[in-house]
Amino acid sequence: MRSQFLTLLCILTFLSCAWGLSDAVVSFIQTDAVSNTPYIKRTYTAEQRKSLPKQYFEDRASGDEPMPGDPDEIRRLSVAQFLYSLLTLIGAVLMFRLRRVGFWIYLVGVAVGIILPIILAGFGALNTSFGVFFSLLFAGLYWVNLKEMH
Repeated sequence: MRSQFLTLLCILTFLSCAWGLSDAVVSFIQTDAVSNTPYIKRTYTAEQRKSLPKQYFEDRASGDEPMPGDPDEIRRLSVAQFLYSLLTLIGAVLMFRLRRVGFWIYLVGVAVGIILPIILAGFGALNTSFGVFFSLLFAGLYWVNLKEMH
């Protein structure tokens, strides 16, 4: 019997993978549109600035384009994201069915999500694949539930 915690992890993974797959497909099919998306700098009045929440992160994109702006790099990264999302989805489905092999497929997917962008686009690709690092946290949480799987 599957615990509620394992069920929740799998459902969150399903949602994340669905988003990742759709994002990868759109980025691959509409690469030129994605690469030409301009960066919009917002300006606020003094009163609006006071009501904004404190920002703890800065935008590290360079120039007027979102990072990355190269269509070839976007296409390569979308292939890497598609493979990562597909493998982690397959692993999560198997773990949802309490199959232990799903954990190992999930780990392969996480490894693909970390290594493939570096191979295809260099270390700068790690800036755009931050979500993969959350998968490492989920891998640890799945590891805790490994005893439930056959």
